[in-house]
Amino acid sequence: MREGLALWNEMYYRLFAPLTGTLLAEREAEAGRVEVGLATLDAQLAAVEQTGQRWFDAEVHRVRGDLLVKLRRPDVAAAESAFVRAIEIARRQQTRTFELRAALSLAKLYQTTGRDQAAMELLVPALVGFSAGFELPEVEQAQQLINAASHRRT
Repeated sequence: MREGLALWNEMYYRLFAPLTGTLLAEREAEAGRVEVGLATLDAQLAAVEQTGQRWFDAEVHRVRGDLLVKLRRPDVAAAESAFVRAIEIARRQQTRTFELRAALSLAKLYQTTGRDQAAMELLVPALVGFSAGFELPEVEQAQQLINAASHRRT
């Protein structure tokens, strides 16, 4: 994958660079190289500053947060910050699916740190207008998190 991206860069083909760089970072993390994945995302964010390709910014920040949680010593504060940034960007760009995905990641983090109420307050508005189905599994995941959090409260 890295070789293919390097070839694209040599040809100055950068149309899908934010997407492919993010996918590469996720694969690196899945292979146990979380730090390499984070470095890839940091390089991707720097490239975005040069190219102005901001259409995938929310996802880049969300994935960055996911990787920060996967570190041997998770950086919870930085992950929370990345998720909040992803939500802000998605709202500004009016990309509801990216907003839901970032809200779901942040809600999962909140849930692991005992902040069920904050997770519910985040997910309920993010779900407005979505219906459960096979097209968007995040909807069902968010609803399950809300149900689990509300059951723990009772």
